[in-house]
Amino acid sequence: MRRPSLAAVAVAGALLLAGTAGVFTAVALGVGEATPVRTVTVNVPEGERGPQGPAGPQGPKGDTGPQGPPGDFKCLAGYEPGVLQINAPGGQTKIYTCIES
Repeated sequence: MRRPSLAAVAVAGALLLAGTAGVFTAVALGVGEATPVRTVTVNVPEGERGPQGPAGPQGPKGDTGPQGPPGDFKCLAGYEPGVLQINAPGGQTKIYTCIES
């Protein structure tokens, strides 16, 4: 099996970061609708598995973070709520976020 190209990994990472940033921006500004309008799917090809590295020491348990704001998810103008689905070799990940119209 071949390894995924650097471009494919970069695109998948950029989409993940953009989706996360869209969620935070939408929640902060509270603009738009909250009903998913569409689903976008990203297929990430499976690459060759590399050798397993050594196990590291277990770190301390972190503090519980603050509770997020209540529902009422809204998007900025020009964006609509939707589901970003990333198909990766280990399974699917779905992110509810704002997607450009």
